Amino acid sequence: MRAAMRRAARASDRPAPTGPHVVLAAAVAMVLAQLGFRAWAVAGGFFYGDDYQLVDEARAADGLSAGQVVEPYAAQFMPWGRFLAWLASTTESLSWPLLAATSLAVQALASAACVWMLVTLFGRRPLILVPLALYLSTAVTMPALMWWAAALNQLPVQAVFFAAVAAWVHYLRSRRLLWLGITLAILALGLCCYVKTLLVFPVLAFLALAFFARGGPVRRVVEVARTYWPAVLAGVLGGAAFLVYYLLEVPQISSDERPVGAGELAHRMIGDSFGTGVLGGPWHWTTDIAPVARATPPEWAVHLTWIVIALVVVGTVLRRERTLRVWLLLAAYVGADFVLLLTTRAQVVGSVSGTEYRYLTDAACAVVLCLGLATMELLDAPDSTRTRPEPLLTRVPGPRVVAAATALVAFSGLASSWAYAKVWHDQHPGKTMLGAAVEQLEGVASVDLADQGLASDVSGAFGPPYNSLEVLLPMLSPAARFPDSTEWLHVLEEDGTVVPAQVEDTLAAEPGPVPGCGWRVREEGRTIPLEGPAIPVGWWLQIDYLASADSGLRVEAGGGTTIADVVRGLGTVFVKVLPEERFDTIRLEGLDPGVTLCVDTLVVGQPEPEEDA
Repeated sequence: MRAAMRRAARASDRPAPTGPHVVLAAAVAMVLAQLGFRAWAVAGGFFYGDDYQLVDEARAADGLSAGQVVEPYAAQFMPWGRFLAWLASTTESLSWPLLAATSLAVQALASAACVWMLVTLFGRRPLILVPLALYLSTAVTMPALMWWAAALNQLPVQAVFFAAVAAWVHYLRSRRLLWLGITLAILALGLCCYVKTLLVFPVLAFLALAFFARGGPVRRVVEVARTYWPAVLAGVLGGAAFLVYYLLEVPQISSDERPVGAGELAHRMIGDSFGTGVLGGPWHWTTDIAPVARATPPEWAVHLTWIVIALVVVGTVLRRERTLRVWLLLAAYVGADFVLLLTTRAQVVGSVSGTEYRYLTDAACAVVLCLGLATMELLDAPDSTRTRPEPLLTRVPGPRVVAAATALVAFSGLASSWAYAKVWHDQHPGKTMLGAAVEQLEGVASVDLADQGLASDVSGAFGPPYNSLEVLLPMLSPAARFPDSTEWLHVLEEDGTVVPAQVEDTLAAEPGPVPGCGWRVREEGRTIPLEGPAIPVGWWLQIDYLASADSGLRVEAGGGTTIADVVRGLGTVFVKVLPEERFDTIRLEGLDPGVTLCVDTLVVGQPEPEEDA
C-alpha cells in the first residue's frame, strides 16, 4: 500500500499528459490577452508628477551624456529611466502614446519572462497556468503601468526578477558559465533600472541553497560555495559594490517628522493591501489623491483573503514536503519590501503609503515564484518540493476546482485593474485640464497665455517649478507661449478651456488729468500713481490706450522692467512685471520720438477669464 502511495505521489509531480504545445499556446494567448487589456488601460492615461520633471531635466541637459544618465533622481539610481526620459525629450512635444508604448513594451517583456521562468522551472505543464494567470491579472502591478515615472523603475524589475530566476536555474542545473554570465547581465541591467533589484540576489541564493544542495544549513552553504563558487564570488562582490556606491552617491530620503509606526504601516501594507491584492483585490479604491488610487479593501474581504491564504499555505505544507521554506521565502521578501518602505518613503508620506501598490509591485513576482515552488516539482533540483509519500492531507481540490478558482481570482483581478485604470481615465485632473488645453491648441500657430499655479492633483507636484502652467504646457504643445507682454492674453479654466483674459482690478491708477486722454505719455516718459501700494510679487498690468503710432514701451514697477509694444489706435496691452520692492507708481517710458500715448485705464492684478468670454 505504501509503495503504491509513493508511486502515486511521484506521478502527481510529473507533468500532466496535456500536450506541452497546448500549454505553451495557452500561456501565449493569456499574455496576449493581458497586453490587449493593458494597452487599453495605459492608452487612456496621461502625464503626472515626475513624468514632467524627468523629461524637462533631459531637455535641459541638451543631449544624452554619461553624467546625465547616472544622475540620481528622487533617491533612485535609474540610468534606464534617464535614457527613456531623454528619448521622450527628443520629440517637439511630449507624446503620451510614445511613453505608453514604452511601458507596454516592457510589460510584454515581463510577461514573456514570467512564462520563460515557469516553463524553465516546472516544465510545460498545465499547472503553470495558475501562477501565470495570477500575475497577468493582478491589480498589484497596475500602478507600475499607469504612472510612467513608476513604470520606468518597476516594470523592468519584474522582467529582471523572472528572467534572472530562469537563467539562474539553467546555471544551477548545467554549471555553464554562459548561463551565469546571462544571469549577471540581467541583474546588472536591473540595477540600472531600480535598486530593488538587490532583493533578487538573496532569492537566487535561496534557490541554490534550498533546492540544489542537501544537508543542514552549514553543509548547504559549503556545498553551494564549492560547486558554484564563480557565481558566489561575482554575486557577493557585484552586489556589495553596487550597494556601497548607492549608499555613498545617491542622496537618501530623510524627514524630520516623527517616524511612522511600524505596526500601523504593516497593517495597511501587508494586512490590507498585500493579502487582497494577490487574490484579485482590492475591490475598492480610494481616489482622494486621484489619479493615484489607494487600496482600501472592505474589512470582510481582508479577513476572507487571509483565510484563503492560510488554507493554501497549510494545505501545501500538509500535502507536500519542503514547502514551508518556500513560504518563508515569500514572507521574507514581503518583509523586505515592508522594511524598505518603513525606512524611506513612509517617513515622508506616512502609513498611508502602505495602501499604494507601487511599493509592493515586485512582491507579485515573488508570489508567482513561491506558488510554483510550493505546488510543483522544480525539475532537476535534487531537493525540490514534492508530494509526501504519505500526505497528511489526502483530499485536495481537483483540476476543475483549481481551474475555476483560478478563473475567479483572475477575473476579479481584472475587475480591480479595470477600476484602477478608470481612475486614470476619468478622474485625472491633469488630463482633464491640460489634455483639453492641448486639444484646443492643436492646429494653432501660437496662443499667448498667462502663467497659472496648478493644483497638486493637476500637476502631481507640490511646489515650483513643476506646478506651473508655464513649465508644463509648453512641454505638451508648441503652440503655448508665455510672453511678458501681449495684446491678447489667455488663461485656462478648470476644464482646460482656453479663454481670453482680463486683469482683475486689485489696484488701479488714479484718474488721469487730461480730459479725453487720461494720462498723456510722450518720449520723456510719465510716472502714473496708483490708488495704493502693491507688494513685490509677480503682477500683470492691463493698459488700455490710444497711440498715435506703433512704438515700443518700457514699463517699470518697483524696480522691475518689462518691454512691451503698442500699436497705432485704440488698443490694450498686457504686461507682466516682477517688482523688487513695494511700489505705488507705474513708470511708462521709451516711446519712439514723436509718439503720444493716452492711457485711459491701468489696472494691476492677476489674470482671470474675461467676463464676457
